[in-house]
Amino acid sequence: MSAAPREVAPERAADFRQLLELTQALRKEVERGEWGVAAELETERRAVVERVFDVTPAACELPALTATLREVVRLNDELIGLAEHRRRAIARSVDTIAIGREARRTYAKMGTPLGMRP
Repeated sequence: MSAAPREVAPERAADFRQLLELTQALRKEVERGEWGVAAELETERRAVVERVFDVTPAACELPALTATLREVVRLNDELIGLAEHRRRAIARSVDTIAIGREARRTYAKMGTPLGMRP
Protein backbone atom coordinates (compact mmCIF):
# COMPACT_ATOMS: atom_id res chain seq x y z
CA MET A 1 0.00 0.00 0.00
CA SER A 2 1.50 3.33 -1.02
CA ALA A 3 1.24 6.38 1.13
CA ALA A 4 -0.90 9.24 -0.11
CA PRO A 5 1.13 12.24 -1.26
CA ARG A 6 1.53 14.77 1.50
CA GLU A 7 0.43 18.34 1.04
CA VAL A 8 2.28 21.47 2.03
CA ALA A 9 1.55 22.22 5.67
CA PRO A 10 -0.65 25.31 6.06
CA GLU A 11 1.97 27.18 8.12
CA ARG A 12 4.64 26.48 5.49
CA ALA A 13 2.31 27.59 2.69
CA ALA A 14 1.61 30.76 4.68
CA ASP A 15 5.37 31.38 5.01
CA PHE A 16 5.85 30.97 1.26
CA ARG A 17 2.98 33.39 0.61
CA GLN A 18 4.30 35.88 3.17
CA LEU A 19 7.78 35.77 1.62
CA LEU A 20 6.34 36.66 -1.76
CA GLU A 21 4.03 39.35 -0.36
CA LEU A 22 6.85 40.97 1.61
CA THR A 23 9.06 40.98 -1.48
CA GLN A 24 6.30 42.61 -3.53
CA ALA A 25 5.73 45.22 -0.82
CA LEU A 26 9.47 45.83 -0.57
CA ARG A 27 9.64 46.47 -4.31
CA LYS A 28 6.81 49.01 -4.09
CA GLU A 29 8.49 50.88 -1.25
CA VAL A 30 11.86 50.98 -3.04
CA GLU A 31 10.08 52.24 -6.15
CA ARG A 32 8.50 55.02 -4.04
CA GLY A 33 11.85 55.84 -2.45
CA GLU A 34 10.57 54.95 1.03
CA TRP A 35 13.87 53.55 2.30
CA GLY A 36 12.88 53.39 5.99
CA VAL A 37 9.78 51.33 5.26
CA ALA A 38 11.79 49.19 2.84
CA ALA A 39 14.39 48.49 5.54
CA GLU A 40 11.66 47.39 7.96
CA LEU A 41 10.14 45.10 5.33
CA GLU A 42 13.57 43.63 4.55
CA THR A 43 14.07 42.82 8.24
CA GLU A 44 10.70 41.11 8.34
CA ARG A 45 11.39 39.31 5.06
CA ARG A 46 14.74 38.06 6.33
CA ALA A 47 13.01 36.48 9.34
CA VAL A 48 10.60 34.67 7.03
CA VAL A 49 13.46 33.46 4.81
CA GLU A 50 15.24 32.09 7.88
CA ARG A 51 12.06 30.38 9.01
CA VAL A 52 11.48 28.86 5.54
CA PHE A 53 15.01 27.46 5.37
CA ASP A 54 15.27 26.53 9.03
CA VAL A 55 14.00 23.08 8.09
CA THR A 56 14.74 20.98 5.07
CA PRO A 57 11.81 21.29 2.66
CA ALA A 58 9.73 18.17 2.20
CA ALA A 59 9.46 16.79 -1.31
CA CYS A 60 5.81 17.88 -1.47
CA GLU A 61 6.88 21.46 -0.72
CA LEU A 62 9.43 21.72 -3.49
CA PRO A 63 7.09 22.82 -6.33
CA ALA A 64 5.51 25.61 -4.25
CA LEU A 65 8.84 26.64 -2.74
CA THR A 66 10.55 26.66 -6.14
CA ALA A 67 7.80 28.78 -7.69
CA THR A 68 7.95 31.20 -4.77
CA LEU A 69 11.72 31.49 -4.91
CA ARG A 70 11.72 32.05 -8.67
CA GLU A 71 9.33 34.96 -8.24
CA VAL A 72 11.34 36.31 -5.29
CA VAL A 73 14.53 36.16 -7.39
CA ARG A 74 12.77 37.96 -10.26
CA LEU A 75 11.54 40.67 -7.90
CA ASN A 76 15.00 40.91 -6.29
CA ASP A 77 16.47 41.56 -9.73
CA GLU A 78 13.95 44.39 -10.15
CA LEU A 79 14.84 45.69 -6.68
CA ILE A 80 18.52 45.78 -7.59
CA GLY A 81 17.74 47.69 -10.79
CA LEU A 82 15.52 50.17 -8.93
CA ALA A 83 18.10 50.71 -6.21
CA GLU A 84 20.84 51.28 -8.79
CA HIS A 85 18.63 53.75 -10.65
CA ARG A 86 17.94 55.63 -7.38
CA ARG A 87 21.65 55.62 -6.52
CA ARG A 88 22.53 57.15 -9.90
CA ALA A 89 19.79 59.78 -9.52
CA ILE A 90 21.10 60.74 -6.07
CA ALA A 91 24.66 60.91 -7.42
CA ARG A 92 23.49 63.24 -10.21
CA SER A 93 21.73 65.46 -7.66
CA VAL A 94 24.83 65.61 -5.50
CA ASP A 95 26.94 66.51 -8.55
CA THR A 96 24.47 69.24 -9.54
CA ILE A 97 24.52 70.70 -6.04
CA ALA A 98 28.33 70.63 -5.97
CA ILE A 99 28.53 72.38 -9.34
CA GLY A 100 26.06 75.01 -8.18
CA ARG A 101 28.01 75.67 -5.00
CA GLU A 102 31.27 75.96 -6.90
CA ALA A 103 29.68 78.37 -9.40
CA ARG A 104 28.33 80.47 -6.53
CA ARG A 105 31.77 80.60 -4.86
CA THR A 106 33.44 81.55 -8.13
CA TYR A 107 30.87 84.24 -8.82
CA ALA A 108 31.24 85.61 -5.29
CA LYS A 109 35.04 85.78 -5.69
CA MET A 110 34.88 87.48 -9.06
CA GLY A 111 32.26 90.06 -8.15
CA THR A 112 30.93 92.36 -10.84
CA PRO A 113 32.96 93.51 -13.86
CA LEU A 114 33.90 96.69 -11.96
CA GLY A 115 35.22 94.67 -9.03
CA MET A 116 32.14 95.32 -6.96
CA ARG A 117 30.59 92.54 -4.93
CA PRO A 118 27.00 91.62 -5.70
